[in-house]
Amino acid sequence: MNISDLRTKVFEEIQSVPDDRLIELLEVIHSFRLRSEPASTHIQPIMKFAGCWRELPNETYTEFLDDISQRRQQAFQERQNRETRLS
Repeated sequence: MNISDLRTKVFEEIQSVPDDRLIELLEVIHSFRLRSEPASTHIQPIMKFAGCWRELPNETYTEFLDDISQRRQQAFQERQNRETRLS
């Protein structure tokens, strides 16, 4: 089967998918596409933030790290509480 025929078959199958399942199908197709892209296409948008905290004052950076640590502890504690209640 050549590529053109294969694409036609795929489109035919997509047309037969119920409307309420289309979002699920889109997620599957999207994940296939992402896995076939080179990793560098995902890195580029992230790299524009590289070094953005370099000029942040130490005091502000320390407060930021402390805030993250507290939020993580709080989130983990809430998760533990939920899991304990389920047991």
